[in-house]
Amino acid sequence: MGRRRRLWPTYLLAGGYALLLLLPLLTLLSASLRPEGDLYAPGLLPPRPSLEAYQEALTKFPLGRFLLNSLLVSSLITLGVLTTSFLAAYALARLRFLGREALFGLAVALLLVPGEVTFLPLYLLVDRLGWLDSYLALTVPFLASPLGVFLLRQFLRTIPEDYFDAARIDGANHWQMLRHVALPLSAPALGALAALTFIGAWNMYLWPLVVTKSREMQTAQIAVNFILNEEVARWNVVAAAAILVLLPSLLAFLLAQRAFVRGIAMGGLKG
Repeated sequence: MGRRRRLWPTYLLAGGYALLLLLPLLTLLSASLRPEGDLYAPGLLPPRPSLEAYQEALTKFPLGRFLLNSLLVSSLITLGVLTTSFLAAYALARLRFLGREALFGLAVALLLVPGEVTFLPLYLLVDRLGWLDSYLALTVPFLASPLGVFLLRQFLRTIPEDYFDAARIDGANHWQMLRHVALPLSAPALGALAALTFIGAWNMYLWPLVVTKSREMQTAQIAVNFILNEEVARWNVVAAAAILVLLPSLLAFLLAQRAFVRGIAMGGLKG
């Protein structure tokens, strides 16, 4: 009982901080549920809750196409990053070859390079390849991630060597150890990386804005800006579109929350 009382200030502080973080989201949700006449009514709760703004956002604008593009692009990027990062991390953690540590050092060094530095060269390369305004331009440049290689390599080094020794005694080669030993045991780290990658790809704005021209290829983040320009004074429609765009990334985080925390924690245990 005494311990619980001592923790009350911590709970209150954490609750207040969480409320501050949630307040903008609650305000956005409240605006999306208001009819146009109640937009500026005081209070957080809408006086007459209505889904009219959601209906208008979905019928007046091709929001479904934008969301589908974002879902497709984010899923392909996530799948690509998981595959390339896992293969590279296994090689860097479990194979012995000349230059292994140098390659890992290069992957870590790439983490320090800001995206702005590579933005223009990447755009020129995509332009020369004729990929502008296509799914190739939206996905291929992001199918590999140094952060993914770093996280998974650190995680794979925490798996006891005994599992791999047992597999070797049974006659397993590296592909079989990767498939039957490393892959199942890496589920938490893969879940964390999948959540990070999906949310990052879903929230990309500048790159899709630059490499796409047609409405059919644009993604959900651009849609919010497009609707904002079209519906300057109708904040309920803009808020409804923003909530619809936010939902998939929020859902991805909630589904992978446990794996996300466990994977990040275990991935940082061993250097």
